[in-house]
Amino acid sequence: EGIFVGYSAGSAIAGLLQLKNRLTEKDIVVVIFHDHGSRYVGKLYNDEWMRDRGFLEKKNPTALEIVRNRPAHKLITIDASDRIGAAIEMLKKFDISQIPVRQNDQFVGSLDDSHIFSVLMDNPALREEKVENIMQPLFPFVDAGATLDTITQRLSKTNPAVLVKDNENNVHIITKYDIIDAIR
Repeated sequence: EGIFVGYSAGSAIAGLLQLKNRLTEKDIVVVIFHDHGSRYVGKLYNDEWMRDRGFLEKKNPTALEIVRNRPAHKLITIDASDRIGAAIEMLKKFDISQIPVRQNDQFVGSLDDSHIFSVLMDNPALREEKVENIMQPLFPFVDAGATLDTITQRLSKTNPAVLVKDNENNVHIITKYDIIDAIR
């Protein structure tokens, strides 16, 4: 049973537990809880505060939990036949740094802002070319139940995101920023 008390009430119980070997069955012990827990809601009764201080294990959320714990957004994609300039506009418009590439309702590749930057620095005229001419490999899919540890193993400098399907078969992206947010 949980009792909504503060630190000092917990100290009173800890003191009693230290004396337990000196007590007999005939002894009567009264402990008065002189404090309540309402002043500790933001600390002692806050799981994040407890985790940050090592009193609770760090959580290891699943891919689906990571997706559910952020604002709901529809996955932004671009078609392989669209112009690279259109991809740049989408990255700016939605304030994103990577985008999955689709063709005929299938995921076929990806683009990220650093790759587009390096390609255009070498040849600015490529802005009018099709995305399929410069797209990168497809972001890997992870299971909805994949844990944070599993997801981070799939991320790298050349692979900045993973994709995951939810229970309704909708596809979501998990980026390095989502991982950073999940481990705070």
